[in-house]
Amino acid sequence: MSALCIGISTLVTIAVLGQSQLGNQDPTAFTKGLTLNLHSTIGGEKISFNKRITDIGASFDSEGSFICKTPGIYAFSFYGLTEQNSKLWLEMMKNDQLIASIFAYTVADYADAGNAVIVHLNIGDKVYVKAHNNYVHTLYGRTNQIYNTFTGELLFADNLELDGGPVGFSAVLTMNVTLSGGSVLNYNKVITNIGSGYNSNTGTFTAPIEGTYLFHFHALSYESSEFWLELFHDSHYVLGSYGYTGGYYADAGNTAVLHLRKGDTVKIKSRPGRSARLYGDDDEYYTTFCGVLLSSIIYGSGYDLQSEVAFSVGLSHNEHSTSKIVFNVVFLNQQNSYSTNTGIFTAPVAGIYAFHYHALAQRALSEWVELYHNHVYINSLYAHAVGGYGPGSNSAVLELDVGDTVYLTMQNHGSYLYGDSDNNIYCTFSGYLLSPTARHGAVIG
Repeated sequence: MSALCIGISTLVTIAVLGQSQLGNQDPTAFTKGLTLNLHSTIGGEKISFNKRITDIGASFDSEGSFICKTPGIYAFSFYGLTEQNSKLWLEMMKNDQLIASIFAYTVADYADAGNAVIVHLNIGDKVYVKAHNNYVHTLYGRTNQIYNTFTGELLFADNLELDGGPVGFSAVLTMNVTLSGGSVLNYNKVITNIGSGYNSNTGTFTAPIEGTYLFHFHALSYESSEFWLELFHDSHYVLGSYGYTGGYYADAGNTAVLHLRKGDTVKIKSRPGRSARLYGDDDEYYTTFCGVLLSSIIYGSGYDLQSEVAFSVGLSHNEHSTSKIVFNVVFLNQQNSYSTNTGIFTAPVAGIYAFHYHALAQRALSEWVELYHNHVYINSLYAHAVGGYGPGSNSAVLELDVGDTVYLTMQNHGSYLYGDSDNNIYCTFSGYLLSPTARHGAVIG
């Protein structure tokens, strides 16, 4: 891959869950990656990711499908990068049911896409990533360039009795929509709505209890069209996503971890003054919005805010460097686990953490960002759009000891990160501690 020049606006986020959210069950979490090119001429086959980045209590069949052993609420994400001048069209399935889709293509270049979903699983349910039927795909991968990933984690076991919870939703758009500037995007199909927080009539999530929440949103533009979507907490802008590919469809998304009070709202809106033309179909779920309660606050129950670890930060200025990315806008930083001086997250407790990161390259430039655990490379994102802005994303679950560090760097060929102001934050790094726990034999690196 050629040398990179990036433009990004970047956000970082992390939150901690207690072991009680898993009841009496051991943690279940994994990230798998692809370290080689994968070419499919007929489509339809399951993607067998050949690299175990982290595997804690997860079960898979011989085809690479995750098999549920503990019923409960799970979060899944998957990301892909095409080979140069190739396409990808991947689908995440729950058994035989579609739950999310991704598509990517950029003329004469690499192209990135990703998606995320919150679902409830019963024992024996399978979740897997497959190539779309009757379609030619080529995915790009190398030992030290892992872009194609599949991540999952158990958030709430069914045997848990939680006051006011659990809460989780996933909604998708199954039709083409042209959204006028400043309008709320109403996702018309609801896949999950535990706790009834998402209103399919208004497109708004309302927090039924106070706590720390995780949100993902992704979208695919209609051919040769742009979208500029923004996540709002009540009436306050948090972050955005942007997509445009001349002559084709464009994918982009973002993630945030936020503290919400009971009755607070979260919604996705188009940029004021900019319409968004989005693609959707009955069997193509690209434009999605999902969220889940990570940890609740039940006053009078002995809750200790200091037992949580959480941070969420963003970059509001352009950046060009080959060093660690230092994010300057703080949305959430419980226990001060993220340093705005160094750009490093330091684990205050040992446990299993999940991280998500997103980026947007400056116009006509490239982005190449890498995730590190201590000094060990984990995975990457890359994007470039000729004459436009290139979005990229990835995620990973990691098992950390006390004092372990996690951070993002710009690849040493050069990257340009885009950040314009506090109202233009597109690139993000987010995560949450699933469970403070002793080592469970994780496979990392």
